[in-house]
Amino acid sequence: MYDRTVRRRRAVLLGLVALSLILLTAYFGESAGGGLHSVQRGALSVLAPVQEGANRALKPVRDLFGWAGDTVDAKQERDDLVKRNRALEALVNSQQVELSQYDQIKKIVDVNAQANLDRFAPVTARVISQTPSLFYSEIKIDKGSSAGVALGQPVTGGGGLVGRVSRVAGNAAAVTLITDEEFAVAARTLKTKVPGTIRPEVGAPGDLILDFVSQRSDVDRGERIVTAGTTSPRLPSLFPPGIPIGKVRRVEDGAGDLDREVHVRPAADMSNLQFVAVLTETQTGDLTAAATP
Repeated sequence: MYDRTVRRRRAVLLGLVALSLILLTAYFGESAGGGLHSVQRGALSVLAPVQEGANRALKPVRDLFGWAGDTVDAKQERDDLVKRNRALEALVNSQQVELSQYDQIKKIVDVNAQANLDRFAPVTARVISQTPSLFYSEIKIDKGSSAGVALGQPVTGGGGLVGRVSRVAGNAAAVTLITDEEFAVAARTLKTKVPGTIRPEVGAPGDLILDFVSQRSDVDRGERIVTAGTTSPRLPSLFPPGIPIGKVRRVEDGAGDLDREVHVRPAADMSNLQFVAVLTETQTGDLTAAATP
């Protein structure tokens, strides 16, 4: 029974194939006005309105599927753009951090070259914490005694003098900033060589005072202030001469000859220190010879 059904289906299939070949041969063999061509035109004229109606009826469905596909594609494109935007933001932030670090290191190199500090074996260190307040300013760095850092050594960074080493451990150290109320260092004006002592202005963070300046001394606004170094063999200084400290912002004359207050803006931005350099090999003999009385 099964074989008979299969043979019947095969016979029908072969008959249809043969009929198709016959019709195709006759269709291509007759003229444009032949019967088969007429049947084709009649079928088209009957089916064309039906097809057009079906197209119009199905157009909203096609539009709906098209909108759904476009929405999915748009969401995927949006997600891709969000990911690319986040990646670009991360790259920009990373480059800005690297640029800021490069700028700080460049300032250290420039100061070392300007004041001839390379002979004091500067050790570059990263600032790992910072605790500034109104009356106390200190930073901690990631270099200590294992790198040659010792108590009292000068520290530069950010374009000028930063402070001195106040505590030392094996792989870390604390630096007291020049804005701390206990800090003081011998200084002078760069152009006129007027001597004095730099100390912080109490109650005014970020403001330094050049003390013990005579009323008769020639100090102008904008004058650069640098470290004086050792001015006497009996009083050696660990601070080499010529390290930039800041610029004169204003001058206030007092009643006495030495009551003059020269306000100085620090050369280094103490609130944004990332890298500093510790001068690990201070040499008193060189400082005395290089100092300007």
